[in-house]
Amino acid sequence: MMFRQIALVGCGVAALMLAGCEPPLQPADAPKGGASMDTSRLPEGFSNDLQGDVSGYYMPTTEVRQGSWRLDHVFMGQSQDFTAWEGGIREGQFAPVMLEFVDESSPMIQTELGEIHTGRVRVLPRFYSVENGMLRFVGVSDELGVVQLDAQLNDDALATARRNLGAEGAVLNGTIGIGDAPPQAVGFRWWAGD
Repeated sequence: MMFRQIALVGCGVAALMLAGCEPPLQPADAPKGGASMDTSRLPEGFSNDLQGDVSGYYMPTTEVRQGSWRLDHVFMGQSQDFTAWEGGIREGQFAPVMLEFVDESSPMIQTELGEIHTGRVRVLPRFYSVENGMLRFVGVSDELGVVQLDAQLNDDALATARRNLGAEGAVLNGTIGIGDAPPQAVGFRWWAGD
Protein backbone atom coordinates (compact mmCIF):
# COMPACT_ATOMS: atom_id res chain seq x y z
CA MET A 1 0.00 0.00 0.00
CA MET A 2 2.75 2.43 0.97
CA PHE A 3 4.78 1.55 -2.15
CA ARG A 4 1.72 2.29 -4.30
CA GLN A 5 1.28 5.73 -2.67
CA ILE A 6 4.94 6.56 -3.20
CA ALA A 7 4.73 5.43 -6.83
CA LEU A 8 1.63 7.58 -7.40
CA VAL A 9 3.31 10.63 -5.88
CA GLY A 10 6.42 9.99 -7.98
CA CYS A 11 4.33 9.74 -11.15
CA GLY A 12 2.53 12.97 -10.30
CA VAL A 13 5.80 14.83 -9.74
CA ALA A 14 7.27 13.41 -12.95
CA ALA A 15 4.16 14.47 -14.90
CA LEU A 16 4.44 18.00 -13.53
CA MET A 17 8.11 18.17 -14.43
CA LEU A 18 7.47 16.91 -17.95
CA ALA A 19 4.63 19.40 -18.39
CA GLY A 20 6.90 22.21 -17.16
CA CYS A 21 4.38 23.12 -14.46
CA GLU A 22 4.88 24.21 -10.91
CA PRO A 23 3.14 22.03 -8.31
CA PRO A 24 0.06 23.73 -6.89
CA LEU A 25 0.46 25.68 -3.68
CA GLN A 26 -1.05 24.08 -0.64
CA PRO A 27 -4.30 25.71 0.43
CA ALA A 28 -4.05 28.03 3.45
CA ASP A 29 -6.08 25.68 5.64
CA ALA A 30 -3.88 22.63 4.96
CA PRO A 31 -0.97 21.94 7.30
CA LYS A 32 2.31 22.79 5.53
CA GLY A 33 3.98 19.61 6.68
CA GLY A 34 0.88 17.52 6.07
CA ALA A 35 -1.30 16.06 8.77
CA SER A 36 1.66 14.08 10.11
CA MET A 37 3.97 17.07 10.68
CA ASP A 38 6.26 15.97 13.53
CA THR A 39 6.84 18.73 16.05
CA SER A 40 8.09 16.49 18.86
CA ARG A 41 11.74 17.52 18.36
CA LEU A 42 11.08 21.25 18.49
CA PRO A 43 12.19 23.14 21.59
CA GLU A 44 9.63 24.31 24.12
CA GLY A 45 9.84 26.89 26.90
CA PHE A 46 10.06 30.62 27.45
CA SER A 47 12.70 32.85 29.05
CA ASN A 48 13.99 36.41 29.03
CA ASP A 49 16.49 38.59 30.83
CA LEU A 50 15.16 41.91 29.54
CA GLN A 51 16.25 45.01 31.40
CA GLY A 52 14.86 47.66 29.06
CA ASP A 53 11.78 48.18 26.92
CA VAL A 54 11.95 46.37 23.58
CA SER A 55 8.23 46.58 22.87
CA GLY A 56 7.05 47.44 19.40
CA TYR A 57 6.75 46.17 15.87
CA TYR A 58 9.82 44.99 13.99
CA MET A 59 9.22 45.39 10.25
CA PRO A 60 11.38 43.46 7.76
CA THR A 61 13.73 45.69 5.75
CA THR A 62 13.52 43.23 2.83
CA GLU A 63 10.68 40.98 1.75
CA VAL A 64 10.31 37.63 3.51
CA ARG A 65 7.87 35.35 1.70
CA GLN A 66 6.64 31.75 1.62
CA GLY A 67 4.25 31.25 -1.31
CA SER A 68 1.56 33.90 -1.04
CA TRP A 69 2.40 34.52 2.63
CA ARG A 70 4.55 37.58 3.39
CA LEU A 71 6.02 38.34 6.82
CA ASP A 72 4.44 41.60 7.95
CA HIS A 73 6.16 42.04 11.31
CA VAL A 74 7.58 40.58 14.48
CA PHE A 75 5.89 41.90 17.62
CA MET A 76 7.54 42.11 21.03
CA GLY A 77 5.55 43.15 24.08
CA GLN A 78 6.32 44.97 27.28
CA SER A 79 7.96 43.37 30.32
CA GLN A 80 4.59 42.66 31.97
CA ASP A 81 3.54 40.72 28.83
CA PHE A 82 6.63 38.52 29.16
CA THR A 83 6.01 38.03 32.90
CA ALA A 84 2.37 37.06 32.37
CA TRP A 85 3.11 34.63 29.52
CA GLU A 86 6.00 32.98 31.36
CA GLY A 87 3.75 32.72 34.44
CA GLY A 88 1.20 30.72 32.42
CA ILE A 89 -1.34 33.45 31.57
CA ARG A 90 -2.31 32.93 27.92
CA GLU A 91 -5.16 34.88 26.35
CA GLY A 92 -6.42 34.63 22.78
CA GLN A 93 -4.07 35.06 19.84
CA PHE A 94 -1.49 37.11 21.74
CA ALA A 95 2.02 36.40 22.97
CA PRO A 96 4.90 38.65 24.04
CA VAL A 97 6.80 37.52 20.93
CA MET A 98 4.85 36.62 17.79
CA LEU A 99 5.16 36.87 14.04
CA GLU A 100 2.35 37.99 11.76
CA PHE A 101 2.08 36.96 8.12
CA VAL A 102 -0.26 38.32 5.43
CA ASP A 103 -1.76 36.20 2.66
CA GLU A 104 -1.35 38.44 -0.37
CA SER A 105 -3.73 36.25 -2.39
CA SER A 106 -6.58 37.01 0.02
CA PRO A 107 -9.31 39.60 -0.67
CA MET A 108 -8.72 43.26 0.22
CA ILE A 109 -10.89 45.38 2.52
CA GLN A 110 -10.87 49.12 3.21
CA THR A 111 -9.88 50.22 6.74
CA GLU A 112 -9.07 53.57 8.31
CA LEU A 113 -5.40 52.85 7.48
CA GLY A 114 -6.13 52.03 3.83
CA GLU A 115 -6.67 48.75 2.00
CA ILE A 116 -5.41 45.58 3.66
CA HIS A 117 -5.55 41.87 2.92
CA THR A 118 -8.06 39.87 4.94
CA GLY A 119 -5.87 36.75 5.21
CA ARG A 120 -3.56 37.01 8.21
CA VAL A 121 -2.01 34.52 10.57
CA ARG A 122 -0.17 35.05 13.83
CA VAL A 123 2.49 32.53 14.67
CA LEU A 124 2.64 32.18 18.43
CA PRO A 125 5.71 30.80 20.18
CA ARG A 126 6.28 27.22 21.14
CA PHE A 127 9.67 28.44 22.31
CA TYR A 128 11.30 31.81 22.77
CA SER A 129 14.38 33.10 24.48
CA VAL A 130 15.26 36.79 24.67
CA GLU A 131 18.58 36.76 26.48
CA ASN A 132 21.82 38.72 26.10
CA GLY A 133 20.20 40.69 23.28
CA MET A 134 19.55 37.53 21.25
CA LEU A 135 16.01 36.63 20.19
CA ARG A 136 15.37 32.96 19.47
CA PHE A 137 11.83 32.00 18.42
CA VAL A 138 10.18 28.78 17.25
CA GLY A 139 6.50 28.59 16.36
CA VAL A 140 4.27 26.31 14.31
CA SER A 141 1.56 27.35 11.90
CA ASP A 142 -0.82 25.17 9.88
CA GLU A 143 -0.37 27.59 6.98
CA LEU A 144 3.44 27.89 7.07
CA GLY A 145 4.82 24.94 9.02
CA VAL A 146 7.66 25.55 11.48
CA VAL A 147 8.80 29.17 11.72
CA GLN A 148 12.18 29.82 13.34
CA LEU A 149 13.82 33.19 13.94
CA ASP A 150 17.29 33.80 15.39
CA ALA A 151 18.22 37.48 15.56
CA GLN A 152 20.51 39.83 17.46
CA LEU A 153 19.09 43.06 18.84
CA ASN A 154 21.27 46.17 18.46
CA ASP A 155 20.55 48.15 21.65
CA ASP A 156 22.09 51.39 20.36
CA ALA A 157 20.15 51.28 17.09
CA LEU A 158 16.95 50.47 18.97
CA ALA A 159 17.48 53.39 21.37
CA THR A 160 17.99 55.74 18.39
CA ALA A 161 14.90 54.39 16.63
CA ARG A 162 12.81 54.84 19.78
CA ARG A 163 14.03 58.43 20.21
CA ASN A 164 13.16 59.18 16.57
CA LEU A 165 9.82 57.29 16.77
CA GLY A 166 11.06 54.85 14.17
CA ALA A 167 13.96 54.71 11.78
CA GLU A 168 14.79 53.06 8.49
CA GLY A 169 17.89 51.29 9.75
CA ALA A 170 17.81 47.70 11.02
CA VAL A 171 17.75 47.24 14.80
CA LEU A 172 17.33 43.44 14.72
CA ASN A 173 19.36 41.22 12.38
CA GLY A 174 19.48 37.47 11.90
CA THR A 175 17.98 34.57 9.99
CA ILE A 176 14.47 33.23 9.53
CA GLY A 177 13.41 29.77 8.40
CA ILE A 178 9.85 29.10 7.22
CA GLY A 179 8.59 25.58 6.58
CA ASP A 180 10.97 23.55 4.43
CA ALA A 181 12.67 26.60 2.87
CA PRO A 182 16.32 27.21 3.77
CA PRO A 183 16.93 29.99 6.34
CA GLN A 184 17.39 33.47 4.89
CA ALA A 185 19.06 36.58 6.26
CA VAL A 186 16.67 39.25 7.49
CA GLY A 187 16.87 42.66 9.13
CA PHE A 188 14.10 44.54 10.95
CA ARG A 189 13.49 48.21 11.61
CA TRP A 190 11.54 49.28 14.69
CA TRP A 191 8.10 50.91 14.68
CA ALA A 192 6.06 51.90 17.72
CA GLY A 193 2.69 51.22 16.05
CA ASP A 194 -0.33 53.47 15.95
